[in-house]
Amino acid sequence: MSGRNPAATRRGTTIEDRQMANIFIDETTEDVVDTIKQTMSVKMDEDGTPSVSFATNRGKGSGAQALPVDDFDDYVSALEEVVHNGIQEIPENDLSPAEMVRDTIRNIDGMITFRVRGGKGSKPAKIPSDRFSEVVALLRSTVPLVESAADSLSDDALDYDDEE
Repeated sequence: MSGRNPAATRRGTTIEDRQMANIFIDETTEDVVDTIKQTMSVKMDEDGTPSVSFATNRGKGSGAQALPVDDFDDYVSALEEVVHNGIQEIPENDLSPAEMVRDTIRNIDGMITFRVRGGKGSKPAKIPSDRFSEVVALLRSTVPLVESAADSLSDDALDYDDEE
């Protein structure tokens, strides 16, 4: 034997010194309410429509929920209906965001999932079922703020158009 430490590497660090990556980290474990609070914003979309956007979780396979502010109150109402009445299944067509929630909402292994819109690239919201009521209550509390922010954006856009 050469007398070298079997745990030593060529560069003089030991295997124990190397950084390790946990392959079992579940990105959906971040608190859903905190994620919504950190990511919710209101802005004009590419068509000049005030839109609200927020994420319910982070990571691969998830994305922001984005919808026109005009549809936000109905969207939250649809979620409230689910809190009170359970998940109802409706055939998917050309649906509003509220109708899309009603159509796509599922409880799979303790995770409530739903989409705001269909089509390629649409990502589901994922909310732990034991936090669903709290998330919906949070969203309900933001409706007036979202609508006010949209009005402010609309007023700013009108002021900008008047200056041209």
